[in-house]
Amino acid sequence: MLLYHNPLSSCSQKVRMVLHEKGLSYDSNVIDLQKGEQFAADYVKLNPNAVVPTLIDNNQVLIESTLINEYLDDAYPDVSLKPADPATRHTMRHFCKQIDDALHPACGILTYAIGARPGLLARPKAEVDALVANIPNPARRAARRSVIDHGVAAPEFRSAMLTHRALFDRAEDMLATADWLAGPQLTLADCALMPYVVRVDHLGQGAEVTSRPHLQHWYEAIQARTSFVAAVNDWLPPPAVEMLRKAGAQVEAEIAQIMAAPQS
Repeated sequence: MLLYHNPLSSCSQKVRMVLHEKGLSYDSNVIDLQKGEQFAADYVKLNPNAVVPTLIDNNQVLIESTLINEYLDDAYPDVSLKPADPATRHTMRHFCKQIDDALHPACGILTYAIGARPGLLARPKAEVDALVANIPNPARRAARRSVIDHGVAAPEFRSAMLTHRALFDRAEDMLATADWLAGPQLTLADCALMPYVVRVDHLGQGAEVTSRPHLQHWYEAIQARTSFVAAVNDWLPPPAVEMLRKAGAQVEAEIAQIMAAPQS
């Protein structure tokens, strides 16, 4: 296997988590997203969406992290990460779909509004403009431009934070009756949610986790797994994490004010 990925990418983290849960080895090709390597012609031939990760297995090019994880669970079933019960499996897939449809784009808004913005503002404007212009999806491109220009004051920010709270509330309810999101065993749903809880933590918004006791217990349990260490911790560059935390601290009061304001 060959995995094109990025150390901090949420979608890369969840695929690496599945690979390590299953004990699958892979060759690594790191894509530097801040340098725009995802837009290189050779990479776009593999992944027309110009995002990571991309997995090549048995000469098959696989994209979209949720589908990659489904593929891995189907192709390498010795360690299953799907519930046996069809109805519970539907619950797992529905939660993964909510993450893809709502939480993932919202996480991009939080990440760039809080964490990535200071570094981007320090770079030449033409360079940043080129990175934004290369984003294929018009809605993602417009949101990226907005949060780079306005930070947490961007109109998209509050809604993105509320989306995180709604999905975290849903997870809290699911974890009230089970150790993992889809029952007694870790599944693809847990691997899918994990990177977004990590990101919120790194962005200095850890209270969104600690205020939900079941989610906090789940987060501690998933961090204790050897697969988490190999898939997440071993790839995290400490200076980048410190940069995210510092950026979060700088806008903490502003975020609190935005979220406390009456909704118009």
